[in-house]
Amino acid sequence: MTSVPSLLVMSALFYRQGSTVLLACGGSATVVAERPRLRDRLAAHWRARDLDRALADGIAPETSAALALRAHRLTEPDRRWSIAGALRRILREAEDDHSRRIARIGPNRRAVKAASQELNELADTLDDPGPVAAHGVAQAWLLLTDGTGPLYNAGSREALSVRASQAARQLRPWAA
Repeated sequence: MTSVPSLLVMSALFYRQGSTVLLACGGSATVVAERPRLRDRLAAHWRARDLDRALADGIAPETSAALALRAHRLTEPDRRWSIAGALRRILREAEDDHSRRIARIGPNRRAVKAASQELNELADTLDDPGPVAAHGVAQAWLLLTDGTGPLYNAGSREALSVRASQAARQLRPWAA
C-alpha cells in the first residue's frame, strides 16, 4: 500500500506544470512546444526502463512526450553525477579484493579491470559540465543497471570496454 507522504511526492511530481517538452509533428521537420499531460508523466515514470532502452537505441526524445520527459530526467546533472559516482565506486571495488559483498550481485571484476580506462572516460564525460545527449546517458544507465549485461555477466557476448566506450562517445556525438 502506498503511504500518504509517497502520494504527496508523486502528486507533486506529476502535477508540476512548469515543464514543457519539444515534440516532432508527423513526418515533417516541424517541432512544437507542448506541456506534457498527466498520462505522459505517468508513462515516463512507470515505463522508464522501456523508455531508457528506446533512448539508448537512438530513438529521438522528441518522438513522444514520455520520451522527452525521461530524456530530461536522465540528463539532469544530479543523475549524471550519480551514474559517474557509481561507475567510480565499481572501479574502486574491483581493485580492492576485500570489498566482496555477499548481499548483492557484484560486477565482473575481471571485465571491470580490463575496461577501467573506458569506464573512467565514461565517468569523466558524465561529470563534465555542459550538454550531453540522452542517447549516451541512457546507454550508461543501462550498462550500470542491466544485470544481464557485460558489467555483471561474465558470459555476456558484448565486451564491457566496447559498451563503455560507445556510451562515452554518444554522450557528445557532435564533438566527434
